[in-house]
Amino acid sequence: MKTFLVGHSADKGGAEALRLAATLARAARGRVVAAVILPQTWDHPSPAMVDAEYAAFLERHAARTLAAARAAMPPDVPAEYLARHGASTAAGLLALAEETDADAIVLGSSRKAPMARFQEGVVASEILRSAQVPVALAPRGYDALSGGVSRVTCALSASEHSIALARRAGQIAAGFHAALRLATFIVRDRQMYPSDAGYDAENLVANQFRRQAHALHDRIRADWPDEALPECVLGDGRNWRQAVGALDWRPDELLVIGSSGLGGLMRVFVGSNSGKILRHALVPRLIVPRLTA
Repeated sequence: MKTFLVGHSADKGGAEALRLAATLARAARGRVVAAVILPQTWDHPSPAMVDAEYAAFLERHAARTLAAARAAMPPDVPAEYLARHGASTAAGLLALAEETDADAIVLGSSRKAPMARFQEGVVASEILRSAQVPVALAPRGYDALSGGVSRVTCALSASEHSIALARRAGQIAAGFHAALRLATFIVRDRQMYPSDAGYDAENLVANQFRRQAHALHDRIRADWPDEALPECVLGDGRNWRQAVGALDWRPDELLVIGSSGLGGLMRVFVGSNSGKILRHALVPRLIVPRLTA
């Protein structure tokens, strides 16, 4: 991963996305493409010159926003600054990702999210259902450190897809010159069991899932292509927030989450469990499409 396309906007979410893109580019020794997507305008002005005035306003807005991005970009990170028109911000970013051969799209969080967490806005929601490249998400309040990425944690389920995802996470970690950690989350949600089942049933199911997770981790490590094996951990809690919070998280960490099996091939689609991990994690996330090798 070398080229990080960031959808920049003149707000805090845009600034946080820009900082994450710079952090990832620095870690990968790559570059940032900072883009402003403008609404489409008519090819010719109306008799009242309304369209021409509106187009001029948009161009001034783009110039100011890109100037702010240029001023905020760390000097050690190569960057390009572009303005494009699109039917929507998401459509414009997806088209530009193809045009620039971007390896990832970087987005900020909705302001509705709690601090240090992520919540989809309209643009992120559309891109997370349509992108054919990984999508990096900056949590609200994200403030990049001077370094890069020290560790990549990959969230794994018990499915066969997790083996390919772990390999992909290993490639991503190597590209960022970072350590790799494989994590599986065990949620002891009482709503999963009948009211009269009691804690014994809850513990039986959780312990069985724990054994499956250990077996999956052992299988991945046994077939690992490198000498340096990934660390393997379990996050256990009464709910998703507790399970995710049970692990230690570094300030310069990146969480890799795989796209749901419900999504189209080679497209990002966040499933139910992935979405819960995405919402509760305290570090930037990278959602990777299915079957990306």
